[in-house]
Amino acid sequence: MILTKIKIRNVSHIPLYQIRLLSQSSILFQYQLPSDYKPQKKQIKSISLKRGWRIWKQSLKADRLQQLQDELVDLMINKNDPLNANIKRENAVVKLNNEGQDHINEINFEIINHESYPMKHIVFIHGYGASLGCFARNFQLINKFQNKSKYNYKVHFLDNITFGLSSNPQIKSTKVKGINNWIIPKCPDIKVKQGEDEKLYHKYYKLVEQYKINGPEFENYQTTFKPILSELEDFYTSAIDNWRISQGIDQIDYLVGHSFGGYWSGSYSLRYPTKLKNLILLSPVGVERHVHAVTNDLIDSNQPEQTFKPTINPVSYNFLTRLPILSAKHTFEWYYKTPFLPRVLKYLGPIGVQIYFQMWLSKLFKINKIINKFGGPEKLFSNNNDLVYGRKKECFLIIEYLYNSITRGSNSDIYIKNLLTPATVSKYPLYDKFENFLIKDGKQFDFNVSIVYGQYDFMNSEAGQKLVEMIRYENGEKSDVKFFKIAEGGHNLYIDNPFDTNQLIHDIVEGETEIHERVSEVYRR
Repeated sequence: MILTKIKIRNVSHIPLYQIRLLSQSSILFQYQLPSDYKPQKKQIKSISLKRGWRIWKQSLKADRLQQLQDELVDLMINKNDPLNANIKRENAVVKLNNEGQDHINEINFEIINHESYPMKHIVFIHGYGASLGCFARNFQLINKFQNKSKYNYKVHFLDNITFGLSSNPQIKSTKVKGINNWIIPKCPDIKVKQGEDEKLYHKYYKLVEQYKINGPEFENYQTTFKPILSELEDFYTSAIDNWRISQGIDQIDYLVGHSFGGYWSGSYSLRYPTKLKNLILLSPVGVERHVHAVTNDLIDSNQPEQTFKPTINPVSYNFLTRLPILSAKHTFEWYYKTPFLPRVLKYLGPIGVQIYFQMWLSKLFKINKIINKFGGPEKLFSNNNDLVYGRKKECFLIIEYLYNSITRGSNSDIYIKNLLTPATVSKYPLYDKFENFLIKDGKQFDFNVSIVYGQYDFMNSEAGQKLVEMIRYENGEKSDVKFFKIAEGGHNLYIDNPFDTNQLIHDIVEGETEIHERVSEVYRR
C-alpha cells in the first residue's frame, strides 16, 4: 500500500481525522457521486404507532426474518449494479451434526479474482442481542477484495448458534440453566466502603477505599460456576468448529468476533489453535480480570470476611469493575428482568416496536454525522454500495431485521447471564484464558491477533491493550499481535464507523496496518 510509506514526523500534533483519512486508499481514486444523490439530512427519532402496528403484524409471519435478511442483503449489495456482478452470494444453512438437528445460518460472498488463486476465508461472528444482519454495513468489505493479485476471498457472516435463523438448542446439562429452569446463582456479595475523595475513571469505574468479601461464599461460587463455564465454552466453540468442518475449511484465515461473539472467538482460538490463522476481536466482552472471576486466587476460602484494597488495574483481581456504581435495581433486573425482555417485547405489540426503534434510530443515524465530520460522502464514499449508508430505508430495515431476530427468543438470553456478572464482565476472563494457555500450560500459538475498540467504547480497552502486551511478551515472535481503535466508534464500532472498520479489516488481511498503528499511538498519549 503506497500510503504506508508517507512519513509523519510528529504524529501527536496531527488531528485524528486527518490521520484517519490517510488510511483510506480510496483517496487515490476519487469516487464520483451520482448527480441525483442527496444526503440524508433529517435524523428520525421515533416511528408512528401506525407504522409500529404494521411492523409488528408482519413480524407474526413465520418467514419474516428470512424475508428481511434477503431484503437487507439486496439493499446493501445491489445485484443489479455492475460493481457487484462478479460477486457470488449464498444463503447457506450448514448442518453441525449427522442428525441434522442443529445448524448455522450464514450469508457468504465469494470474490473470484482468478480461478488459479488460493481462497481466503473471512468469518464474522456477531455479539449478543444481534444476528448476522448487524454486520450489514460491513458487507461492503467485499468490494475492497476485488481485483486483488494474489487471492480469491469468501466472506462468511454467521448467525451464531441460538441466534437469528440458526438453530436454538439447549445445552444438555443439569448444571447450565436454560429458559425453562432459569434461576441463576448470584455472584458473592461485595461490601464496599466509600472513600472521601472519589472520582470516576473513564466514566464507568470508581476507586473506593476498600471492599469486603466472604471466603466460603466465594469458594462455593467458584465450585458452582467452573463446570458451567466449561460447558458454555464447549457449546459455543464446538458449534464454530463443527461449522468449519461442515464447510470443508481446513483453517479459518480470519476469524472476526464482536463482543459476546468476540469472547467465544477468542476462546475458540485457544481451544482449536491450529484451526485458524488470524484472530480479530472487535470490542470483545470479558477480557478484564476482576474480583468475581472464578480464577481469582486472592481470597482465602477459610475466612468468612476479608478486606481488600481495590485498584483500577483491569488485570488485577482487586479490580471492582463497575460494581461501585451499580444500583441494587440494576442487579435485580440483571437476574430477573433482562433475560426475558427479548421474549416479552413481542407481546407489547406495536408499542414494543416503537420502543425498540427509538432505542436504535439515533445509533444508526449517527453515521450521517460521522460522514459529514470526515469530509462528506464525496470524500468518504468509494463505490455505489456506500450510497445506502445512513439513509432512512437502510436504518429502518436494519432495525426491523434486528427486532424480528431478537424477539424470536434465544437460549443465550439465559446463557449469557451464566457467563457474565451484573457488571458485564466474564466470570472467566479472556485475559486468564490466554495467560493460562501461554504460562500455566506452557504452550504457544501461531495465529496472529488484532484487538480493536471504538474511541468511545464502554468495554475496557485498557484490558485489551494489556492482553496484547502480555501475548507479545509470552508468545514471542510466534505471532503478530496488534491493538487498534476506531475513530468515533462506540461498542458497536462496526456500525458507528463502518468506513474505518472495513478499511482496517481489509488492511489487516492485506498486511497494511502501519498507518492504523500510528493512529492507535495517538490514542495512547
